[in-house]
Order: sequence, then C-alpha cells, then structure tokens
Amino acid sequence: MRAKYEHKDIKTLASGIDHSEGLCVGLNGEIYLGSESGKIYRLTLDGKLDVVAQSAAGGILLGLSIRSNGNLLVCDAAAKTVWEVNLESKTWEVFCNSVDGAPLNLPNWGCFLPDGSYVFSDSGDWKKSEGTIVRVDTNGVSSMWSRMCPDFPNGMALSADGQSLLVLESTPGKLSSIAINKDSSAGEVKVLCQMDAVPDGVTVTTSGALVISCYRPDVIYLWDSAGLNVLAEDDEGTFVAAPTNTVLTGPKRNLLIWPNFGRWDVAQIETDLEGIPLLVF
Repeated sequence: MRAKYEHKDIKTLASGIDHSEGLCVGLNGEIYLGSESGKIYRLTLDGKLDVVAQSAAGGILLGLSIRSNGNLLVCDAAAKTVWEVNLESKTWEVFCNSVDGAPLNLPNWGCFLPDGSYVFSDSGDWKKSEGTIVRVDTNGVSSMWSRMCPDFPNGMALSADGQSLLVLESTPGKLSSIAINKDSSAGEVKVLCQMDAVPDGVTVTTSGALVISCYRPDVIYLWDSAGLNVLAEDDEGTFVAAPTNTVLTGPKRNLLIWPNFGRWDVAQIETDLEGIPLLVF
C-alpha cells in the first residue's frame, strides 16, 4: 500500500479563489481553474494567480479542457452550456448546448477521445438517475454517447491505454469503465469499484492507478487492481477540503494539485505518481 500523505506534505499553492471545482493543465504547464461566479483563473507553479476570463452572465464553471489552439472548453452548469473560451480575445462561443434537439441539463466534466471528439457528462438532477454522456464529434455535431452511467455522472478521464473512458458516478459512489469501440461509440460497461463516498474527479497515472478526489468526505483516494486506499485525508477539512478534482503536472508530472472547494485555496503534494501526457486536439 502506498504511504498516505500527511498535512506536513501539503503545500498551499494559491489562495483567494472563488470556490473552484474544475481545473486543467494548459499547453505550457500552467493551471486553469473555473469558479462559481464565472471567473477563469490562470495559476503558475510558482503560485502566481490571475483572472484571465470572466463570463458576462456569471456562470457556475465546472470541468475545463485545453485545446491545441489554446482555447478552453468549459462546462457551465448555470448556463447549461459547454463554452469554447478564447483567452486572447476574451470571447465565449457556444460549443454545445443541446443533444438530439434537447437542451443540456447539467454539463459537468469533459475530456477528449483518441479520435479528437469530445465527451462530457451531463449529470442531470441530483439523485434522479437521469445522467448521460454526450459526444461532440470533430465537426461539432453532438449526439448521445451513453446512458449507462445515470447516477449523476461526474468526473471522467481517458484510460492510460486510450481504450476506455473512466467515469465516476457521485450518488451512489461508483467508478466504471466504458469501452471505446473502433468507431468511437460506447461499448461494454464494467463497474470497477463501489464507493462509500461522493466521488467527483479522476486523474490517470502512467501505471494505470487512478487518483479519485471526493466532494465528501474530505479524502483523495488511490485506486488500482489491489483496491481503494487513502492517499490524503483531513478530518478537519482544512488542508483537504472537498478536493473535487486533481491534476498531475510539473516537469515530472508528479505534482498532485487540487482546488479545495470547501475553502478558497489550491493545494499541492509532491508524489511518486506520474500523470499521463496531456492529450489535446
């Protein structure tokens, strides 16, 4: 079992962030974070924090993904829209706001598939078991990708081998794997782990182990074939406080960084894990 990290191992990288839940790594190793008031922050690994974009309509910004052109795809729960945000021009364009002619409900988290298409969780209402996964192809056409993880599908990530999509459902807590067929359609679903928690985000390592961060309790887990173990936790909710999502970044891709949604800061641990290379289109 990997050793659990303690408070002394955790560094506060930045403070003063408006309840950030989602984050992603940029093209040059910088970190982008969203907020519940429509702000997008840029954070460097030396702790410099700036607001680089602001939605005119406010917004509750959840998942973020960087594109090869430097734009961000941003899931906005309030606007029920996935935006493409140009950080140079400060423009917000609709990337997706409907599927099969119906409006989105709660776009939450997205990532790219190997063919360059983008999939995201549309979580639905809490405990209504109506969540779906939507795919937007490289021509910008949206379609229903899967209804097989309906219990508030939340964080997602492409597996290390690129052959499956890893999906967290928040209530009840569950980690599943959906095979990606050769035509990029959704294949077989396998439940990997049931969790007595409210999991939110999943980060993939080169070994295939997964970092799973939770809205409740204040825990970051590590899951692999041996099972689920605590990587970091905080009974007092100070250094680890609703750690909704994580990234592994830095020169060695071993710095585990997360926003503490329960507070107003971003934390960091130097680990012996290694994140997979950034996949962008």
